[in-house]
Amino acid sequence: MAIPPIYEIYGSRCVNIKVRYAYKKFSDKVDTVKPDTPIEEVINIFMNSKKRRSVYVVDDSENLIGVITVNEIFTSLRPNITLDEINFFLKKDRIKTAEDVMFEPEIVTMDDDVEEALRKAKILGIHDIPVCRNGKLIGELDAFELVYGLMKSKK
Repeated sequence: MAIPPIYEIYGSRCVNIKVRYAYKKFSDKVDTVKPDTPIEEVINIFMNSKKRRSVYVVDDSENLIGVITVNEIFTSLRPNITLDEINFFLKKDRIKTAEDVMFEPEIVTMDDDVEEALRKAKILGIHDIPVCRNGKLIGELDAFELVYGLMKSKK
């Protein structure tokens, strides 16, 4: 399914919406961890913020180096696992730190078009897209909230 162009209408001309005008309208806080952060701490971040779907992994210079989503946590576990087994698995198996489950981030910048950001989200199957400036995380673009907000603004 193709993603239709998303435009902001000014009189008779259409102007593409840039990430800079949208990225902090709905989600203004991002959670970051270091690569060696224990996986239990990452899980606690998700549990303490019911709306949080992504946690970002940054190096000592605050450069974005990885992303962890709720999906990565669950796909790292085997199917039909019990809560007791999860605790055992996390303590005894290969998943010990954020680095063990993070994946390489796909980013957008302030000058990218929102339309392109939404296409990336759809292709990659992600909901949150990190917004970076010079490699540093400055926020996230929440694709679902953004689409909802744009639809509401057209009514």
